[in-house]
Amino acid sequence: MALASQVAAVGLALVFLVAGVAKLRSPVDTRRALGDLGLPRPAVLGVAVPIVELATALLLLLDPVTGGASAVALLAAFTTLLVGRLRAGHTEGCGCFGAWSTRPLSWADVVRNLSLIAIGCVAVLG
Repeated sequence: MALASQVAAVGLALVFLVAGVAKLRSPVDTRRALGDLGLPRPAVLGVAVPIVELATALLLLLDPVTGGASAVALLAAFTTLLVGRLRAGHTEGCGCFGAWSTRPLSWADVVRNLSLIAIGCVAVLG
């Protein structure tokens, strides 16, 4: 595996690890953010989303190609949600990194996710 692919996989794994742990450390904030984003059953998703993020981080380390593909799919779903909420005038924080994500949602969040998708592609294709 190419060095760029390994670096991309480890870097992206760290992002998913931080996001997952941050959400689990502040479950009330996580549920509130998911509810504010208009998602159904925020109590269930408040547990499921961080677990999926942590599993994605582990998968990126164990199998960067599969983990990278999973990360890209997950980030594409998150990005689609963010774009939809921005277009609807949503201004609450996204909760992408738990309680650390309290600033208003902006197009910078979409750009961040698109950058992470590009890193995921490097992990897959590298």
